[in-house]
Amino acid sequence: MNWTTLLCMPFLVLAGSGCLGGARAHRLADRQKRSFLPEASAAQPLAPAPRFGAATLRSLRIQPPFDARTFLIRRGQNEFAADFYNGWIAPPADLIRGQTARYLRETGLFETVFDLPGGTRAPLGLECIVNDLYLDHSGPEPAAVVAMRVLVLDERTPNGSVLFTCEKRARVPLTSSDAGTAAEALGRALTQTLEALTRTLAAAPLGGVR
Repeated sequence: MNWTTLLCMPFLVLAGSGCLGGARAHRLADRQKRSFLPEASAAQPLAPAPRFGAATLRSLRIQPPFDARTFLIRRGQNEFAADFYNGWIAPPADLIRGQTARYLRETGLFETVFDLPGGTRAPLGLECIVNDLYLDHSGPEPAAVVAMRVLVLDERTPNGSVLFTCEKRARVPLTSSDAGTAAEALGRALTQTLEALTRTLAAAPLGGVR
């Protein structure tokens, strides 16, 4: 073994230990990660009989950057940070789409609500846009914030003309800094947003589309 090899050995040991330490740190970080599902509460029936015909939830999209898998935290007026350790178990648009379709069916406003376009053509189409989905820590009272816009389209027309649109927003206070509490608050904010949207929708002048 020559002097060059002997001199290099300490550096190789340090480099190796650094790599191993980094791997251990990554494994520890992965174990600390938590994933959640946004759950909206069951809807209360809003009509004794369906007011409108069947509807298809054509799309539900979340505006960037709120479509991230990680929780987003608002720290200031234009400052947001991603929570590396806590987030959604799947893309939030997919999760909220399922919750929204179920909630709309439970209101009884429509004859039925199809979650995905299929062989049956419904007279109404629904498009939902989530404009806000974050944890607001920018003020003295942290809260979960959700905002959603709904468009009702007439599928009987060639271009699917817009019959009605509205946007609602909910803010639910955070009672602790625990990630599970934050996920529950986001679920309650989603519930309140859907409740406000469907109550407005119940009075919408859709012309008895069936």
